[in-house]
Amino acid sequence: MSFVPTLQILAGLQRHLEAIPHPDGGEGAKLFERVDMHENKKLREALLDLTIIKQRVCIIVPGGDSYENFKEGRTVRSKLTQTFDLLIADRAWTKGGHEAVFGGAKNLGVLRMKDLVRDYFLEHPQLELPWVALTPEEGAHIEIADSDAKDSPGRECFVLNYSTPAGEAVIRPTQPWPAS
Repeated sequence: MSFVPTLQILAGLQRHLEAIPHPDGGEGAKLFERVDMHENKKLREALLDLTIIKQRVCIIVPGGDSYENFKEGRTVRSKLTQTFDLLIADRAWTKGGHEAVFGGAKNLGVLRMKDLVRDYFLEHPQLELPWVALTPEEGAHIEIADSDAKDSPGRECFVLNYSTPAGEAVIRPTQPWPAS
C-alpha cells in the first residue's frame, strides 16, 4: 500500500481528457482540441489565455490533499484524497454567449461538454491507476473576461470539481507510544 503520485494521477487525467471523443465530429475527432495543466497561482494567466484561444479546451488545476488517519495498535493508517478542478470552455465567445453555453450550429456548448466529461468519467473512473476513483464534487458555470481589454467579450466556461482516493500508507513509529 502506498500513495499514488499526484503527477501520475494528473497525467492519467490528461491522457483520458485528450481521448474523449467528440459526439458529432466524425471518426477520430476529440472533444477537446487542447488539454493543459496550470497551477493555482498562475490560474489567472491560464484564464487570460482562454480569452485568446479559439479552441475547445480543458484546463486541469490541481487542488489539494486531505488525509484521514487511523491509529491501529502500534501503527497509523493514513488515507489520501486528492482534489482538482477541470475548467472547460467551448469555441464560442460571450457575444455568441447563448451558443457558448447551450450549444448551436457550430458549438457543443459548455453545458453539453461538462455532461460529456462527467459521463465519460462515470465509465472510466480509475484512469487505469490503483486506488483512483474519480468522483464529481461540484460544478459551476462561470464567465471569464479580460479586465484589461474593454472590448473583450470574455469566455463562457464550466468548472467541474473532482476528488479521488489516492491510496493508503501505514506509518510505523520507531519509538514506542507513550502510555495512556
